Amino acid sequence: MRAIQISLTIILSALSLVSVAKPLPGVTVFPQVGLISYSGSSDIEIDPNYGLGVGYQFSNPWAVELTYLKGSSSLADANSTSVDAYLWHLNGLYHFTRSEKIRPYFTFGLGESNINIDAVLENTEKQINAGLGVKWQAWKNTDLRTEFKLYESEADNVIRSTFNIGIHHVISNASSSSKRKISQLATLNSDSDADGISNSNDQCPNSPSGQSVNKVGCFSDKDKDKDKDKDKDKDGVADAKDKCPGTTNRANVIDTQGCYVNTRNSVALNVLFNFDFDSFATKPEHTEEVNKIVKFAKKHSGASIELSGHTDSVGTATYNLALSKARVAAVAKLVEMNTRIPRGRINKNSYGEMKPMAENDTFANRRANRRVEGTVTGVSETPKQK
Repeated sequence: MRAIQISLTIILSALSLVSVAKPLPGVTVFPQVGLISYSGSSDIEIDPNYGLGVGYQFSNPWAVELTYLKGSSSLADANSTSVDAYLWHLNGLYHFTRSEKIRPYFTFGLGESNINIDAVLENTEKQINAGLGVKWQAWKNTDLRTEFKLYESEADNVIRSTFNIGIHHVISNASSSSKRKISQLATLNSDSDADGISNSNDQCPNSPSGQSVNKVGCFSDKDKDKDKDKDKDKDGVADAKDKCPGTTNRANVIDTQGCYVNTRNSVALNVLFNFDFDSFATKPEHTEEVNKIVKFAKKHSGASIELSGHTDSVGTATYNLALSKARVAAVAKLVEMNTRIPRGRINKNSYGEMKPMAENDTFANRRANRRVEGTVTGVSETPKQK
């Protein structure tokens, strides 16, 4: 047991020096098969095992997992007496530096084992364990996984180690949660009746267009009759007919409806959506770029957007072209759902690996190339000077 304690101390001390990538949070499932080895004095043969691990991956390097293993073996005696082993353990996992495909990790935990000999004799041990493992990305949210563990107990210490392989899958709703947050934010900040009061603060969401309202978005008939002949902004148009109250700058040209006469100029906004390796799933940080588009489309009329999808050079050109199309489609859906830009003014282009932002010679450059670029255009209206 002292060997595992020393190993734990050394590895945990080193964790503060290791940089890690932010993983995808969610419930994890790990069906597995492998081998169990026993102490030499137990005379139990190395045997195969199978089992299941269920846990949770946090949005940091840590994860927890409850593991159950079942093994069947026999004693090295003349009768080949049957032996069944059952292991239950609660483990912590810490993931080290992540490359594009591989995630090594350290695991440690505690639990118990039950050794059943010939369905008559039983031996139960409290245990601690420590080990190392590796996950190789195979599909979206799914890894091939293998791990090796050492076990220690204060009693007989019958079980010494396990070596297992299997499929590791993360069940995550990070993408859908971010979409809901974007949609809710856009709804709260919008102004459906164009009275200058956001929907979240508007107690009269259907107030007449062009009328002045109070701080909660309401306008009473009494106030309207009282002020119908008044011209609060002194622009020469009575408030009752003034569609643009507050035009107080006399250096600007004002029309018969009390509004500034505007000049129109084309303006543009560039946005950027970066993606994880071999993935077209949207991420929480995409919210910031969508919010930029929301503000731009709200401020400038006739907004449209040109999207172009790109990948790094890992994989075939045909696969990367399809991946870039999927990334553009994901961003286009976000834009359509959460902005004022209709589907007909969202243009989509896909280039795969053909137009890199940087050479694909380093991890940082390949990460920069996994992107969707967007250019939002619209019309800016500024008051015409006299």
